[in-house]
Amino acid sequence: MTKDLIKKVVVYSSIAYGITWTIAFGIYWLFRKETINERQLNFYHSFAATGPTIAAFITTYLFYGKQGIRKLLSKLKFQIPNKQTMLLTLSPILFFIIGLLIFRLIKSDYYNFELFARLNWSEIYPFIIWLFPLLTYSIFEEIGWRGFLLPHLQTQSSAWISTVILTVIWGLWHLPFFFYRFDFSVGIAIGFFFGIFVGAIILTSIYNSSRGFIIPVMVFHFLNNFSSMFEKEIIVAVLSTGFVFVAIYIYKTLGKDNFSKIKRTKNYFTNIN
Repeated sequence: MTKDLIKKVVVYSSIAYGITWTIAFGIYWLFRKETINERQLNFYHSFAATGPTIAAFITTYLFYGKQGIRKLLSKLKFQIPNKQTMLLTLSPILFFIIGLLIFRLIKSDYYNFELFARLNWSEIYPFIIWLFPLLTYSIFEEIGWRGFLLPHLQTQSSAWISTVILTVIWGLWHLPFFFYRFDFSVGIAIGFFFGIFVGAIILTSIYNSSRGFIIPVMVFHFLNNFSSMFEKEIIVAVLSTGFVFVAIYIYKTLGKDNFSKIKRTKNYFTNIN
C-alpha cells in the first residue's frame, strides 16, 4: 500500500476503534461499578456500533471534503441487485430454514419460537434490547467497513487481500465485546475470527456484485445476526457450515481478484474505478 492509502486506513481505523472502544469499555466500567444494570448495558452496547460510520464520515470529510460525503451518501441508495447477488444477500434465511429442518430431525420436535418469545420478549423493552443491536450493527458497521474501508483497500489490492486486511481490522475492533458480550477462550476467539473471515468474503462478494452499494451488505449482515440469535447450536452450526461452502464457491468460481463477475469497487471517492 502507498503511504497515502496507509494514512487513510490508519486514520479511519483509529477513529473507529476510538469511538467504539470508548463507548464499549465505558459502559462495561459503569456495569462493573453497578451504575447500570445488565439490561442497560445491552441497550447501550448498541451505540458502540456507530464507531465505523462516524469514522467513515470524519475521514471522508478530512480527505475528500463535502464532495466525498455526497459520494458516500450516494452509496446508500437502494438498487435492485442481480439474481446471484440477491441469493447471496438472502442466503442466511435459506440456511436458517435448513437449520430448522435439521433441528426437527435431531430433536424430534419443531423449534419452539413461542417459548423463545416468552423467555426473551416478555415486555417491549426486552424486545427492543434484543432487536436494536441487530439493526445498529448491521447498518453502522457496513457504512464504515464496506462503504469506506473496503473500496480503499481494493484500489491497490485484490478482493482477496483486501478482505484479509479488513478481517484483521474488523476482528480486532470487536475486542471490548469479549469482556461483556461474548464468552472468551482461545477456541472461541479462533472460531470467531474464522467466522468473521468467512462472512467478510461473502460481504465483499455482495458489495462488489452490487457495484459498491451498501444496502445489500446491510441486509445480509442483519439477516445473519437475526438468524443466529434464536438457537446457538444446531441452527448456528448449519449457518456457519453453509457460509463456509458459499465462501469456497465465491473464491473458486468468481475468482480472488474481484469475488464477483464484475470488477471490484475501488476508491469511488476520487472516481478511481
